[in-house]
Amino acid sequence: MAQRAGFTLAEITQLLAGNATPSATRQWRDMATRKLPELDRHIAQTRVLRQAVADCLECGCMNFDQCALLQTPDTAP
Repeated sequence: MAQRAGFTLAEITQLLAGNATPSATRQWRDMATRKLPELDRHIAQTRVLRQAVADCLECGCMNFDQCALLQTPDTAP
């Protein structure tokens, strides 16, 4: 799950290490602080995609390029 969310293998290792030394704790906090905004962006993008798929399914066209529900004024044919 962490890898799909954009964590590197080194970051995942750090997350799972369980090292409670002050240095390791500080590194973990620094990484977590950096990663939270990335995770928020990933979640927001996934929600947008989920809604687009649901809208396209509701429309019945099954084609993002031609879906009337996904058209914006600047993309309408």
